[in-house]
Amino acid sequence: MVPSLFYRKNNFLSSLHDNKKKLREEYRRRRDAFYRQLDMATRGLAFRRPPTPLAKLIERADIIALYAATGSEAPTSRLADYLVEIGKTVAFPACIGDKPLEFRKVDNIALLETGYRNIDEPGPDCPMAAPDLIIAPMLAFDRSMHRLGQGGGHYDRTFAEYPDAPRVGLAWSVQETGAVPVQPHDIKLDMIVTESEIIQRGDLTS
Repeated sequence: MVPSLFYRKNNFLSSLHDNKKKLREEYRRRRDAFYRQLDMATRGLAFRRPPTPLAKLIERADIIALYAATGSEAPTSRLADYLVEIGKTVAFPACIGDKPLEFRKVDNIALLETGYRNIDEPGPDCPMAAPDLIIAPMLAFDRSMHRLGQGGGHYDRTFAEYPDAPRVGLAWSVQETGAVPVQPHDIKLDMIVTESEIIQRGDLTS
């Protein structure tokens, strides 16, 4: 009986892993195709200023964790400039093995250095910062606020490390899927912002 349960569990996890892998490949393609057809003006304007629900979260926060967008990810450079302009402390993540992401204060996105998986991140001399709002990238999302990342689990571990910090995902609308396959350690987002819509937990900005 026990071996049977063990094999069923392993088969389930293997199937879940395969489903997530296929979903990542599919939505990376969708995101890339969508981004390629955008003109430069639209790319520059997208996510430039936070919509009202996100602006309310930003207003309540002192230290805001942001990410340095790569490729076709929802862009963040203009948002970073805006946050600095309004006097917020902006922190970017550095990947430290399998640990939660380590956030460090950066005043200018141009100062980031190439790090893990060729993603720009702050250098070791940048001061550490504990965020009270986390804005994260993703490959896909669903209406239940589940997020599909790159597969390393870095953001889920980070969300668990900062349970009181609202979790906001930025994405293009084409990254929405019917249902993201989830595991017990996966942590939901509180808000999802696309170029055309805001999805959020009902009591988040009340």
